[in-house]
Amino acid sequence: MINKLLVLLFSLLGIVILIYSFFLPTDSEIYRLLWYYDFILCLYFLFDFLKQFFESKNKFRFFFTVGWLDLLSAVPVMYQFRFFRIFRIVRIIRILNSITSLASILDFVKSKPKQSFFGFIIFFIVSSLLITSVGVLYLEQEVGNITTAEDCLWWAMVTISTVGYGDLYPVTNLGRFLAMILIFTGVVSFGALLSYINGRLNSFKN
Repeated sequence: MINKLLVLLFSLLGIVILIYSFFLPTDSEIYRLLWYYDFILCLYFLFDFLKQFFESKNKFRFFFTVGWLDLLSAVPVMYQFRFFRIFRIVRIIRILNSITSLASILDFVKSKPKQSFFGFIIFFIVSSLLITSVGVLYLEQEVGNITTAEDCLWWAMVTISTVGYGDLYPVTNLGRFLAMILIFTGVVSFGALLSYINGRLNSFKN
């Protein structure tokens, strides 16, 4: 059930990405950065599809009822090809399909608060990475050393992990503020994840 929760949350995040990217030129660095995040979400959608496919007793029936929709929604919206933009519609359909199981997801959140907390933490990490990295790239690409989507993605990953290589860093005041938020997010989130994992391990031992 935690997969359904994450699929719903990531689907909503994916729709936000698609709406925002609709207003951006396809050759902009922010557009390319959004595509990377969309690709990461698609990897999870593909994992969810494969998990459901191999767990289903009637694989043929699963694929031709809802499976094909899950599989198509796992295809990244490739910015180089206009044809692939049709998969935006598939994402919206998947959102509507996820909403139909919203009642069972809410029941899961109420009955399994610890597992739900894990799902929300993962969503919080991904959302924080997305928001801060887009903001930093917008602020820094003309004045700082974070000028490309790849630079920003690398900076965001090392910042939230609190590794901080120091090769890329924001120079604007607002960019530095976003970096502080991302560092704080990393410290709090990974601490919460470690606490959750430790609790799960102890429950297995008992």
